Amino acid sequence: MTGTTSTEAKRPGSDEVRTVTALLTEPESVVTCLECAKAAASPLKAVLRAAHVGFDPATAAVSAEELDIQFLRDREEGSADLRADRIRRTFEAWVASAGVPVSWEDDPGDIARNVAEEATESDLLVIGRPLHLDGRDALHAALFRSQKLVLLAPPPRPGRRPFGRHMVIGWKPGEHAIRAIEATLPWLRRAETISVLSIAKAGGDSYGPSAKDLLARFGLSAAVWVLERNDQQTVGNQLLRKCAEIGADSLVIGAYHHGAFWESILGGVTRDVIAGASIPVFLKR
Repeated sequence: MTGTTSTEAKRPGSDEVRTVTALLTEPESVVTCLECAKAAASPLKAVLRAAHVGFDPATAAVSAEELDIQFLRDREEGSADLRADRIRRTFEAWVASAGVPVSWEDDPGDIARNVAEEATESDLLVIGRPLHLDGRDALHAALFRSQKLVLLAPPPRPGRRPFGRHMVIGWKPGEHAIRAIEATLPWLRRAETISVLSIAKAGGDSYGPSAKDLLARFGLSAAVWVLERNDQQTVGNQLLRKCAEIGADSLVIGAYHHGAFWESILGGVTRDVIAGASIPVFLKR
């Protein structure tokens, strides 16, 4: 079903996205991160920024144990200077053919602090799926310290990706999910199709109507899919599989309902979606 707007509906977020920042943390994800940021910024005519955020032992105040871990990374990933140089060269090559203006900020040092500072100038933070420590630290800081909407760029693949035409909302009632919908309204309003995916145990209450009612308040309509909980799959994997089945090109979820620590131990939807998504994912705490 097609998303539509209503002049009577409350319109939070309609003019709020002025700046999109691509957080470039790892050489491997630079291109997909920039492509995703460009796709998110273009329909809103938002300013596009790129910021290299990476740990630098020369400027970060950390313990001796943390420094030892960072020096061990040098053997596998190269030095901080080498990683930064690869990121900058990949960025410059992308900009040369992208056809859009992008500013550059080099922000090495303490990743958590620098991500929080970059967030003060941004309405949306875009980051690639983490492969190494810098990426994981930056994603954690973006979700837990920035209070901004985060867009996770998927791993690279050949060809052009559609973005924002068919948006899926992974829905379970709660403040995280409501904030995620409100934060993504600028893109939801421009989507051709909105689908709501809700997963419930057999015989349990369906969450779908509550999402439909919330979207209706903003003048949006959606197709609602209620899936029965499959004990052979995680909820996150069920969401991703259904997204692929119905041709979704982006996903919206409330992130880390139970906190990153508990999800790392017990498992959780956010962790599984981050690990397995092949489409861009909007995340909001």
